[in-house]
Amino acid sequence: SSLDLWGMKLRIIGIFSEKLLQQYPDLDGEILTPVIFPTETTMEMSDVEKDALESGEDVRNFQGRYHHLTGENILIIPAATLMELGGTLQGVALKPPEVNDGSQARLLSDRFGLALFSGEQEGVFLYNASDTVNYSGMPNIVIPLLISILIVLNTMISSVFERKREIAVYTSVGLAPSHVSFLFIAEALAFAVLSVVLGYLLAQTSAGFLAGTKLWSGITVNYSSTAGVAAMVLVMGVVLLSVIYPSRVAANIAIPDVNRSWNLPETVNDSITVTLPFLMRYREHASICGFLYAYFLGHQDVSHGVFSTGGVEIDEECSFQPGTVKLPGAADCVHLQAQVWLAPFDFGIMQMVNLQFCPAKEGRDFLEITVTMTRISGELTLWRRINKAFLHVLRKQLLIWRSLDDEGHREYAEILEKALEARGLMTRNKGAATDVYA
Repeated sequence: SSLDLWGMKLRIIGIFSEKLLQQYPDLDGEILTPVIFPTETTMEMSDVEKDALESGEDVRNFQGRYHHLTGENILIIPAATLMELGGTLQGVALKPPEVNDGSQARLLSDRFGLALFSGEQEGVFLYNASDTVNYSGMPNIVIPLLISILIVLNTMISSVFERKREIAVYTSVGLAPSHVSFLFIAEALAFAVLSVVLGYLLAQTSAGFLAGTKLWSGITVNYSSTAGVAAMVLVMGVVLLSVIYPSRVAANIAIPDVNRSWNLPETVNDSITVTLPFLMRYREHASICGFLYAYFLGHQDVSHGVFSTGGVEIDEECSFQPGTVKLPGAADCVHLQAQVWLAPFDFGIMQMVNLQFCPAKEGRDFLEITVTMTRISGELTLWRRINKAFLHVLRKQLLIWRSLDDEGHREYAEILEKALEARGLMTRNKGAATDVYA
């Protein structure tokens, strides 16, 4: 028997069962019949479909809107005849000559970049090729990396020991050992960033000049490769790794003591007396006293921050520390007294703070700052713990004062002079403190 299809005479060699065809799906789980995708006009949902979708009914039916042709609408014809009629290749089924272990599927997927279903003894697997990055040759750069680390380590250690005097200056102005250590880490980080940027620019410039020469024939440079980014990160990591030990050496030079963390002295009669690690000359005491006086006044009637102050008083009578000698003709000792509430203010922690500027034991030309904190109210343990934050803030203000110029020193010395005039406590050497900065 024959069939007339669009003017072509086709010989019928057999028929198939639609039911049996559906019982034997392809490896992807779909039946073997062709798929029809809806056009844009037919993809419009009806009102009934929209209502069903909003209510959550039959959601899977709407997720895949294609459908397979039924067996009654399908003819199985030779491939050559189908291609002559304008057909296209949609899928290929291969049967390996041996037991399928997935190796052929991996090879074909990598070669053609296609998604392949493979039927194996353990089940059906999907093989899909994707872009990946594979680094090789890492063992070859281990020795150069170690050499680089040792070179940077030696350079940084030499720099630390050459800058002992500079570290001593940092310590004298009040920097903690951790601050000194971080200075060297920040310096190494700056060098690492500069070296990476300059190296990247040098590589691009060299590639631009050498791209047309025989030396670089056959070499393709990828400036945006992840390998380039990884190399830059590796260089920065090598520098930062090499600076860990030198930074610790710098911290040891800054404070050779065994104790690295600072602890409050013992409490005596609800009072703590602390001598700040800060020295100044006699001619500077008017400026720093005026600076701290203005700082405490600025914290009056505030409800935020580390502390709040009440009344702030200034006086010229101080009790010198034992063993100190007052220089002839030097300005009298000045001290500040303030009523301070410590945060959190809900705990009701109040204390009297006395700051005295008295001769230091380290030298006859220097003054030191002694802080005495007397508890008025609040729980003792909490008062001691919060006072560490208060002293830390006060120490920061001393560092800020160090950064002032001569004009700033004169302004704060005048603030002290006006405060003393208001209380009738002018020193015998009136104006001596301000003349120094003239």
